[in-house]
Amino acid sequence: MSNDKVVKVALVGNPNTGKTSLFNQLTGLKQKVGNYPGITVEKKQGVCKLSDNIIAEITDLPGTYSINPTSMDETMVLDTLLNEKGKSFPDVIIVVVEIENIKRNLLLFTQIKDLKIPTILVINMIDQMKRKGISIDVKKLEEKLKTKIVLVSARKNIGKLKQWNIQFD
Repeated sequence: MSNDKVVKVALVGNPNTGKTSLFNQLTGLKQKVGNYPGITVEKKQGVCKLSDNIIAEITDLPGTYSINPTSMDETMVLDTLLNEKGKSFPDVIIVVVEIENIKRNLLLFTQIKDLKIPTILVINMIDQMKRKGISIDVKKLEEKLKTKIVLVSARKNIGKLKQWNIQFD
């Protein structure tokens, strides 16, 4: 284990996008979620084995609408993402958005991309796409946003984070 490479991953997104459900899927933990601002004022951390010699240290940050802080939780998110010497400073950021409010969720994504930290966009709740009549041209959106996009339903265990061979099917 001492020879394992550790990749620090931060999960960031608006409240109620399924960040903690994704965190629980990846880490096997059973963290609780809430549906009102301020419930997750602390970071939750867990690990996920990506390969024989790569481990991800995953930090589930509080839900935030912006990196322009107006609350304690948003300040914690910004501090984590800007403090390069901090224990939780990420090598990779996974921005979790949910399918029905993707346009609103992309404001935070664009702010995160401006930080110049490698970023993956995870579109969650894809099990709702057909029922809601939603379709996405992933390749076109990847080109436009200049980022890797992964479609998942964290609650229903659908999707893959192919970048690291993280799978739950």
